[in-house]
Amino acid sequence: MKKLIYTLLAVFSISAFGQKYVDTNDPKDEEVKSLLSKKNDLNAFGAADLKVTNLVSERGLLVGAYGGFIINRRYLFGVAGYGLVTKFEFEGLVPDQPETKQLNLHGGYGGILIGPTIAPRELIHISIPILLGAGSLEVVDKDFFTNNPADSEFTVENSVFFIAEPGLEIEFNITKYFRLGAGATYRYVSGLELENVKNDDVSGTTAMISFRFGRF
Repeated sequence: MKKLIYTLLAVFSISAFGQKYVDTNDPKDEEVKSLLSKKNDLNAFGAADLKVTNLVSERGLLVGAYGGFIINRRYLFGVAGYGLVTKFEFEGLVPDQPETKQLNLHGGYGGILIGPTIAPRELIHISIPILLGAGSLEVVDKDFFTNNPADSEFTVENSVFFIAEPGLEIEFNITKYFRLGAGATYRYVSGLELENVKNDDVSGTTAMISFRFGRF
């Protein structure tokens, strides 16, 4: 948890130094500055992500999408969701069976996505996405019912969990309506209640490629 707090503090410190703040000190200007103001520029966007990461010591692919709004070209607010699309296999235990066997991990996660963008008008700039949310994982034995080849899978156990995933991404302005990004995130997982999989087994670094569409 301390690592998460330090990471979030560092993220917002970088953002604060990266933005140009101007205060006119005009006594006539009594309006309180806020993100959700009529004077702010609000643009919608949608995006798709490809993430390569390790879960239960196996490398695989997560695919997801996110969308929302960008305020003043700098601040992102939206929702995101990701799912496991490749096989994550590991040795685990099935109830009432003394020996370990090959099991699979299924699931995904999602939540609120926020974060600043530094120098968004530049050809190459920095985005700092932060996802806060929850997810679900299930451990599956795909060969449990040997007498039914059409449906042999059995869910050994499942659990929900909480997730915080801060990241750092370099973005390229390809066109006015398309941005391509590449970067990395760190996934903090807590609250997982499984016998075969622990929080540390599904926490870790992720490499990502992002395709973002909208009016920037």
